[in-house]
Amino acid sequence: MMESKSKKDFPEHNDDKNWARLVYIAKKHLDIWSHQSIRPGQGQLKLSYMPLIFNISTKGSTNTEIAKRSLTAKQAMSRTVKELEDKGMISTQPLSNDKRSYQINLTDEGLQFVQAANLRLSNLVANYKLLVGEDEFNIATEVLHKIIRYHEQMNSDEATEE
Repeated sequence: MMESKSKKDFPEHNDDKNWARLVYIAKKHLDIWSHQSIRPGQGQLKLSYMPLIFNISTKGSTNTEIAKRSLTAKQAMSRTVKELEDKGMISTQPLSNDKRSYQINLTDEGLQFVQAANLRLSNLVANYKLLVGEDEFNIATEVLHKIIRYHEQMNSDEATEE
């Protein structure tokens, strides 16, 4: 007869070891921090704008590049692009070789916002490094990169199979 195990016997049910819960909670805390620390300077900006605006390179990016980097469907981005353009944070230009794609550039106001947000984020990262030590922070960052690359490869393989 098999011995019955309770939920607490499985590491995935231990809150301190539940990877999905930890990632979710860390993201929620980062969202709360962003809401309190980044957005106040630009009160009219929604947090949903951030994946788009923070994935525009200083030389500009196409909507396709931003969609890929932010894991957002191009169709879902179109409303955000329009709203950010209306707020004067970005400008857009259709690409001559593909009318469905366009170049997105930060305006001066958009660039100032991104630079100010990056400064605040640098301060937060400095606090993290003080909390856990620079070596551990760098290890955590590398681990996250490896996990992200794993999922990107897995998703790429699945797309190829279809």
